Amino acid sequence: MLIVTRRKGQRIVLGNDVEIVITDISRSGVKIGIVAPSTLTILRGEVRDAVEQANRESLESSFAEPGLPTPPAIEAPIVSNSEPAASGAPSLARPASSER
Repeated sequence: MLIVTRRKGQRIVLGNDVEIVITDISRSGVKIGIVAPSTLTILRGEVRDAVEQANRESLESSFAEPGLPTPPAIEAPIVSNSEPAASGAPSLARPASSER
């Protein structure tokens, strides 16, 4: 982390496209202006953290809605050599051969 001391009106330049200007200094905080391309997203840290947390919660809730019962697991029917498939579809199991 780079820590610098700046006075009102002084600037910090990041790369070729971003400039941070100190616009006001008071006891309660520092006001800064940011000059950057409109394609660059600029968020306060706490806003970015809140968005990330909301995204995580949304992802978790999309898998299990609170208050709704969990749907039962779907199990595939077990087809043995001696029983035909219940759906009438041909069985993938080979019949047992008497010749070996």
